[in-house]
Amino acid sequence: MKYVRLLQELKREDLALAGGKGANLGVLVLAGMNVPQGFVLTVEGYRRCLTNIHLPKINVHDLPTLEDVTSKIQREIENAYLPDEVTIEVLEAYRRMGCPKVAVRSSATAEDLPSASFAGQQETYLNIQGESAVFEAIKKCWASLWAPRAVQYRSLQGFGESDVALAVVIQEMAPHEVSGVVFTVNPLSNDSSELIINAAHGVGEALVQGEIIPDQWLARRPDGAVLKFTPAPKKGQSPSAFIHTGRPARGCLTSQQVRELACLCLQIEKHFHGVPQDIEWSYGLGEFYLLQSRPITTLKP
Repeated sequence: MKYVRLLQELKREDLALAGGKGANLGVLVLAGMNVPQGFVLTVEGYRRCLTNIHLPKINVHDLPTLEDVTSKIQREIENAYLPDEVTIEVLEAYRRMGCPKVAVRSSATAEDLPSASFAGQQETYLNIQGESAVFEAIKKCWASLWAPRAVQYRSLQGFGESDVALAVVIQEMAPHEVSGVVFTVNPLSNDSSELIINAAHGVGEALVQGEIIPDQWLARRPDGAVLKFTPAPKKGQSPSAFIHTGRPARGCLTSQQVRELACLCLQIEKHFHGVPQDIEWSYGLGEFYLLQSRPITTLKP
């Protein structure tokens, strides 16, 4: 197909075609990791559908003007007509999956790079089901590339508009009794002998966006032994105001699951040539699922 690639068809070298998220998922699939099935509508699809989108010359620090210009661009994208050759390929791939509930995730070409973190600059839509809903979510992902914050951030990082396009990952929703993030090196202390696991019940998007405080484990590399556990505060309770009951606090993962997850994520780090990773995952039906992996960009050299 010209505009669609299955995840298993992608490699790290496909960054310019599938964006950082799509290319990294391809690496995980080829490494035999437990990644939910899916496909990518590549940047060629973006360029085929949105041929006249560009940002006029404006001062990106002039927020009122930036917001006015980008809101017009976003409306234009969300109302865009999608050519038949693109919609046919997307429908074929989605129907082959069985038309399940999917996560529709933005995958920009200028993201998940070792030199800059564009995480959170574009949108993700969860539990999308139905053909028309998938196309609506795709266009919303494209439009999010032109959100004021995303445009300003790219400019500050030195990326010109001609350098950026957006692929979209359409991926079956994984079971999510528990979801979270693993940093394979402790980003708080820069200690390469430790890793951090954050986790919460349910879908992990609120955790990733920093909207909730998770359970947190500090674990030892390479075996995942728990060094410290900090439970999430209960409603109305500050993180430091835990009640001492004499019983150990219980998190949403067992110590054994923490070890298993730590070892799994260190394997992923190895597949990315030892570069410390920020990994999104979920757990359900007795298995861990890998949803995303990108370099940690906050570590000190």
